[in-house]
Amino acid sequence: MARATKRINLGSRRTALSAAATATAAGAAWGASYLGDRRRIAADPRHAALLRPVGGRTVPVRAGDGTDLRVRVFGPEGAPTVVFVHGWTCALEFWKLQIQALQGDLRLVAYDLRGHGDSAPSSGGDYSIQAYANDLDAVLRATVPDGERAVLVGHSLGAMTIVAWASDRPDEIEQRVSAAGLFSTGVGDLITSALVLPASGVNERIQQELTQLFLGSSAPLPKKASPVVNRVVQYVALCGAASPATVSFCAQMVLRCPRDVRANTGTTLSSLDLYEGVEALTVPTTVLVGTDDRLTPPVHAERLADRLPELHELVELPRVGHMAPVENPSATTDAIRSLVTVA
Repeated sequence: MARATKRINLGSRRTALSAAATATAAGAAWGASYLGDRRRIAADPRHAALLRPVGGRTVPVRAGDGTDLRVRVFGPEGAPTVVFVHGWTCALEFWKLQIQALQGDLRLVAYDLRGHGDSAPSSGGDYSIQAYANDLDAVLRATVPDGERAVLVGHSLGAMTIVAWASDRPDEIEQRVSAAGLFSTGVGDLITSALVLPASGVNERIQQELTQLFLGSSAPLPKKASPVVNRVVQYVALCGAASPATVSFCAQMVLRCPRDVRANTGTTLSSLDLYEGVEALTVPTTVLVGTDDRLTPPVHAERLADRLPELHELVELPRVGHMAPVENPSATTDAIRSLVTVA
């Protein structure tokens, strides 16, 4: 019996040593992957521009329900005004490449949606599309000079917000807005058309239920970006060709969004239907989409283009995912300049 006991102890020791060796190897591989990611990000030509502080002049804005919004204004006073509205889990910094390119000759307004970035959380817990539309109205009234019209440019949820605002105020559109840009977005059937989950081998109903769970999930996310987080964010929101600095920049924004804001807003998106409101947007409007967008695939852009009363352009960007303004900033900026010329 004594010999048997000894063999068992030796076996346990070998198992422990093997597990320790495996853990050490895994840790070394993780460290090498992390350092490799950091080197690729630092070497990315776009890294410096994405790292640069956004700047701008602060304008205090309080929404109708008392929620304080972070608002910045850039560029010369008296120039045509462009108002940027970012998307779900992002912040006004999402537009920094457009701001850097356009602030020399245009007056630009960007703000954080309620609960996002440095805006306050909703004072009443309201993250409905109507609440976001009312916030946009408050920003317009505080930042667009009386008698002037603005170009509205929205990405994803920001574009949905523009459509909701127009739907609620059809009589004000042509007096307050000169043109609009709806980028990487849809206005309904978001779950049915999403391509986040592979379609192969997955029942359509199960796929839709899983997508709905994904949108409304309040599960905690890591506090810092990592190789694994970056790759997950890239798969969901960007294309395979997105540069390392672009992926890292987007991942850090997503991780910063409070999980209750992410979940409540995601629930709003899962049941969104703004198709009837599209016809209220009676100004020249550009629809822009990346061909590799999994969250709002090109079918949404095509539906929007078919319904808009005055389509200016339908722009499809090859090898671009959902984050078009940072994945292909030059084409996105060109689309905005084109809108300003027809405004």
